[in-house]
Amino acid sequence: MRLHRFYVAGERASQISGGVFDVTERSQVDQLKKVFRLKVGDTIVVFNGDGNDHECSIQDSMKDKIVLLVQKTYPSRFMPEQEVWLYASIVKKDNFEWIAEKATELGVSHIVPVMSERSEKKSLNLERLEKIVIEASEQSGRGDVPMIHPIVSLGEAIDQAKISFTSGPHEVLEQPREVIAFHTEGEFFQRSGFGGVKSVAVFIGPEGGWSEREVELFHIENIPVKCLGKQVLRAETAAVAALAQFVF
Repeated sequence: MRLHRFYVAGERASQISGGVFDVTERSQVDQLKKVFRLKVGDTIVVFNGDGNDHECSIQDSMKDKIVLLVQKTYPSRFMPEQEVWLYASIVKKDNFEWIAEKATELGVSHIVPVMSERSEKKSLNLERLEKIVIEASEQSGRGDVPMIHPIVSLGEAIDQAKISFTSGPHEVLEQPREVIAFHTEGEFFQRSGFGGVKSVAVFIGPEGGWSEREVELFHIENIPVKCLGKQVLRAETAAVAALAQFVF
């Protein structure tokens, strides 16, 4: 039987290594007790973003907390092998939430909402988005949770995307991040040209696509503009199709 899986963050995350720790967040306590009806002696899996799953037994169940004992630790089912930044134009609420959920399942490390000229919606509930990506990580077996960033303009997004990155804790030399924008009028994307990329930023436009001015901005910034085929894809379909080129 598949065990229920939960993400723990903050100070509690570091307590896992101690073997015994408390779940005190109200929503998680209620979920464990009232939704899944778990009780003392039952087993669950928790993870804290370090790439490991910790199988735990419930030692005590109180009104305001649940005490867990770590029984064994093993690698999570899935950890992203490369750093993928998704710069997605803001679209309708439910559609953007769907994009964030699927991007998490695919292994995206960072999700950045972009305010573009054709964005019909001008705001997002970032707290709700964080809950959605946590649930997607729990469900998919992923060993970490992507970061949700504040909303930025396209210019700010491009400046951020082009910042160099350090490929590892022992690497001193910074390397450029590959940046690519997808648009219906771009050149056909060839996956072979991006083999072995350690960090990539992917730009996806809104309903109606990027404006002419925005496409020109990509060209000015020397960012390649590519398409995924002759068909016109919905924004959320394009996001999944584009991301799949880099995470598989």
